[in-house]
Amino acid sequence: MQWSVKRAAAIAVIVCGALGMAEFAADAAAARPSSGAHRSALLRVGHDNVTIDPSLRRFTGVVTALGAPDAEGRIYSFRASPVGPDSVPPAADEMQKWRLTILAGKRFAAVFEVQSNTQSEISVSRGAGPLNGLAVTDVFIIEEIGAANAAPDDPAAANGST
Repeated sequence: MQWSVKRAAAIAVIVCGALGMAEFAADAAAARPSSGAHRSALLRVGHDNVTIDPSLRRFTGVVTALGAPDAEGRIYSFRASPVGPDSVPPAADEMQKWRLTILAGKRFAAVFEVQSNTQSEISVSRGAGPLNGLAVTDVFIIEEIGAANAAPDDPAAANGST
């Protein structure tokens, strides 16, 4: 019986894969707690232990256009589209005083308070500074949580000196 190169390669892959799985299984068994307590096969992981109340309303969207700047060149509004199947456009002024957090882009993690909104345009209060630096395709979330305690991430912007 002759061995072809393909057959030899296939057997080598199978043996190596089996050895790798055996090593993985041994490492996993060693990492399990020995207390005997039953653990689910599903492990939940994340960045923190914050539990978000599912009854809080939220809107996730993407910036589609920036609003017109004021006389000093500061921008306080933008146009948006919903992201995801569960995100529906809000009713007019439904999100007043809600917290807006930028999730992607140059202004990542910046927090603002919504002053007013339509189904496609969102304006923020001037207290946390302008939206300058926000760009089309940046992603954000607006949550039914007040942003009254949100500190501006750029003190110069809060003072209007940008």
